[in-house]
Amino acid sequence: MSAAPPNQARAGELRRLLQRAAHAYYVLDAPEMEDSVYDGLYKELLELEAAQPELITPDSPSQRVGGTPAEGFSSVEHRIGLLSLDNAFNPGDLEAWYSRLLKVLDRTGDLAMVGELKIDGNALALSYEQGLLVQAATRGDGERGEQITANVRTIASVPLRLQLENPPAWVEVRGEALIPDDTFAAINAERAARGEALFANPRNACAGTLRQLDPKVVAARRLDFFAYTLHLPEEWQSAGGDPPRPSSQWQSLQWLQAAGFKVNPNAELLPNLAAVQAFFSAWDTGRRALPYATDGVVVKLNDLRLQDAAGFTQKAPRWAIALKYAAEEAPSILLRLTCQVGRTGVVTPVAEFEPVPLAGTTVSRATLHNAGRLAELDLHAGDTIVVRKAGEIIPEVVRVLSELRPAGAVRLELPQVCPECGSELVREEGEAATRCVNSSCPAILRGALRHWVSKGALDVDGLGAKLIEQLVDRGLVGSIADLYGLDGALLASLERIGAKSADNLVVALAASKQQPWHRQLYGLGIHHVGEVNAKALAKAFPSAADLATATANTPESITAVFGIGAEIAQSLQQWFATPANQLLLEDLERLGFSLAAGPEEPGTGPETPLTGQTFVLTGSLPSLSRSAAQALIEAAGGKVSGSVSKKTSYLVAGEEAGSKLSKAESLGVAVLDEAGLLELLKAGSG
Repeated sequence: MSAAPPNQARAGELRRLLQRAAHAYYVLDAPEMEDSVYDGLYKELLELEAAQPELITPDSPSQRVGGTPAEGFSSVEHRIGLLSLDNAFNPGDLEAWYSRLLKVLDRTGDLAMVGELKIDGNALALSYEQGLLVQAATRGDGERGEQITANVRTIASVPLRLQLENPPAWVEVRGEALIPDDTFAAINAERAARGEALFANPRNACAGTLRQLDPKVVAARRLDFFAYTLHLPEEWQSAGGDPPRPSSQWQSLQWLQAAGFKVNPNAELLPNLAAVQAFFSAWDTGRRALPYATDGVVVKLNDLRLQDAAGFTQKAPRWAIALKYAAEEAPSILLRLTCQVGRTGVVTPVAEFEPVPLAGTTVSRATLHNAGRLAELDLHAGDTIVVRKAGEIIPEVVRVLSELRPAGAVRLELPQVCPECGSELVREEGEAATRCVNSSCPAILRGALRHWVSKGALDVDGLGAKLIEQLVDRGLVGSIADLYGLDGALLASLERIGAKSADNLVVALAASKQQPWHRQLYGLGIHHVGEVNAKALAKAFPSAADLATATANTPESITAVFGIGAEIAQSLQQWFATPANQLLLEDLERLGFSLAAGPEEPGTGPETPLTGQTFVLTGSLPSLSRSAAQALIEAAGGKVSGSVSKKTSYLVAGEEAGSKLSKAESLGVAVLDEAGLLELLKAGSG
């Protein structure tokens, strides 16, 4: 076997030296090379790669930052979903979670757990194939996120190549991107010097940075990353000197560390619930000395087999919980009580008070939820109140310092009539909510319109709250259906919207008629029907007519749907029985809405030759973008995966296909070019 050309060998040697030095500096916090030496070696590598571009490899240190700014971010499906965690706010919540876990597992005694700090950053999903970083994505809705690989490559503590001799075919790593406190202070100082708005807190700064279109901007802000979750192929077992397959969360953290990731050093293996509580108590005070923000601890069942046995609820794993620190509190003076009317007519009292800084932001308003909470607080005009952020996010009024109450202060109560339309408010017996039941109330209409055009529903770009307010206040729109009678000239006559924006909005409204049935169902704003429930209902009842018939004749078929209870079934029954809602559905159908699942919705149409087929996309196709090709495949009933395996049906390969093409050929997976894909899709549609 002949030796590699001198430049190629030297470039490989430089990459290894620089990668090892960067790992020691950014991950181990134990520098082993002087900065001047590193800079000299890095410069030599850049010169070699500039003279011979064929020497550039995906894991080269020169590839952390490069290329032109992106035009936008594409949506990608997570191989493994990123579920959120349930929260505990006190020892009682923690004990209740532990008792439920013992019951689910049918066990008694102690369960070993792992305690980890809950880093106040932004969750990322990292995908590696054959040891190389191929994709990084945001959490998104847990099923799909935004592909931000170029930005994440700039994070020095994220390895571009795993430090393993025989890496698995694929590895999925979850972790938290963050901005340390001193870096955050420097960023804000620079922004202040340039006269730019300051970031409210490190978490917001991190989120905004990850969505920058220019990776060079991301690199300049020096983000960090802690890895905490590992997913491996079921069949993989280690070989050579690599660490063995983990059987516990504690071993997973060690595996991640061995593979080159930065793992938070403050994790602990905890033998029982008492140790968990001690761990939490220690960090409740110790967190203030940390160089980054943390808002609690995460507790995970250690044994991975027991994790599998415990399973998941619809929204979160049963085997983990986030135990939050007590929220920071601050006093303020109540200025006034106002009321908001929501899209379902619920009237919510809101306390407005003198601005106070809390958990990194300034707050001046907090919801009081309902008349019961208002009475419980016994609020009076001019009261001194104590405010905090529930879960470090939502402002709330904790209590009133009545000893500081002004003499003669008037007690505050909910109004008797709707502040928007003047109709008498109603509070049903046994209900906490007070409602306006006037379906023509402008506030209810505004809320319904905002919900209909929102991102999770019909996703109509350009129709914001201010424009909706104008449309309602001027009497131009009286229902959701009226939106589709608007024309460009009328819209252009409104404030703060030009002719081009008006025409674009008309086009966006027309395009929204093609949104899938589950989005239309969610957009109707039926009480208790959220995005997840709407998807489940749309799959079980593939049209509005089917759902209406079921609510009237077979309500038991509604509650038979996974995740749908009696409360949702009753809400659906009331909604479909209301004449105004029946008229709305008729109007929408007249306007061109199908109000039914179409064949373009995966899993809802008839089976096609692509149903059950798994595709992998690689390289650059001549005319189709990656997202467009994925949309076509999914519309025809196929599924798109991120990596090649024995279960892959087809690899769709374009220019610069890379290692996925080699893997597909070695496994005997059928390979298509763009023309072959289009031909297959044509056959499937026939």
